[in-house]
Amino acid sequence: MSDFIFIFVLTVFVLLTLIMLGTRIFGYQMLTVDSGSMEPNLPEDSLIFVTTVDPSKLQADDVITFTIDEDGTLVTHRIVAVRNNDRSFVTKGDANESCDSPVPWENVVGKVTLCFPKIGGVFRFITAEKNRVYVYITIGILAGLTVLWIFTDRRKKKQQRKAASAISKEESNLTEEPGKPDHQ
Repeated sequence: MSDFIFIFVLTVFVLLTLIMLGTRIFGYQMLTVDSGSMEPNLPEDSLIFVTTVDPSKLQADDVITFTIDEDGTLVTHRIVAVRNNDRSFVTKGDANESCDSPVPWENVVGKVTLCFPKIGGVFRFITAEKNRVYVYITIGILAGLTVLWIFTDRRKKKQQRKAASAISKEESNLTEEPGKPDHQ
């Protein structure tokens, strides 16, 4: 059972690492949905994958992430109209009553390609600056437990081999070889 738990924890850790690094390599960003403005299609606390896209290729009904101010505040809403004359989009949250201010093409971060509901909160916690210490401590503890498990397992196997060898040696001493006289 302990082998299963170790392999499971290690697999989850490796997969999360690959996902977080791999998304950057392949041009994706992982973001979280922080409000209900896109309910029910993108529920609050969803993890979304956003890929860079040429704004001229976007069309009505695409869901995009864009900046709304100089601070880089991100919003993810659906395009309801493309305004080619001034190179902007009219967007609206699916759950909102009204449209947003026009979004200039240069403010587009990318197009939403994947959504995983309910796991955005975990991702937000892991990546939050204020939680870095906790994440590093957790990684350190997991690494320490892994090393401890490996050494404990090796020591246990070594002891089992010694015990098996001793039993085997004892059994071979007890058996008489045919043709040899018994020394007394």
